Amino acid sequence: MVMKTAQAAMILILSCAWGALAQTPVGENAVAQRVQVQGPGANFNEIILQIQQATSSASVNIGKLRIEKWKTDSEQKQQLNQIADSLQKNIANAVPGLINDVQASRGGVLASFKLYHNLNVLYEFLSSLTEAAGALGKKDEYEPLAANAAVLDSARQNLSAYIEQAAGKQETFIRSSLAVANQARPTASPTPAPKKVVVENDQPVHKTTRPARKKVSAPAATPSPTPSGNSPH
Repeated sequence: MVMKTAQAAMILILSCAWGALAQTPVGENAVAQRVQVQGPGANFNEIILQIQQATSSASVNIGKLRIEKWKTDSEQKQQLNQIADSLQKNIANAVPGLINDVQASRGGVLASFKLYHNLNVLYEFLSSLTEAAGALGKKDEYEPLAANAAVLDSARQNLSAYIEQAAGKQETFIRSSLAVANQARPTASPTPAPKKVVVENDQPVHKTTRPARKKVSAPAATPSPTPSGNSPH
């Protein structure tokens, strides 16, 4: 990974180099002859091969730079050397491991995105180093790096298109799987509503008639005996 100090140094270097770049021949014809740009429909294996070739060639060409002879002060030369070393270490250590992860996952989206993120960092700083080479170095140092940067840019764009397509297919597969799962899920039968007992108040109420009690007549009073007329005096 490119060092934070190198990032700050590159801003200072590029601010000094832009004026010189306006007068530096770009060599577009030579760069165009070196670059073999793959189309957006390139398959996965072609993209990986393109990345390997671009980064390997860039590492060799970075090693050929004679930054100590460039037309700038010693402090900027030291900063540029740090950037060059960081780029070579990333290409030698990070890139192969990321490519192995992508191949092991058979083009998995997550592993491919990690590789794409690293390529963006490489391209950004390789382009900056290339511009510095064009402004401060020689033509034969600038043109090979410019060709490498162009191929690397093509590779990362192809990888970006691949990730987008792979992510779209994955999303479609997930949606289809969820739809099938929802169709296979049994539908729950509705819970029957509780029965209500309706009492009709209009029906006549049947009253139980008890038999009337018979009145029992009281027995006739027995007359007391009448005293006879011969009562003793």
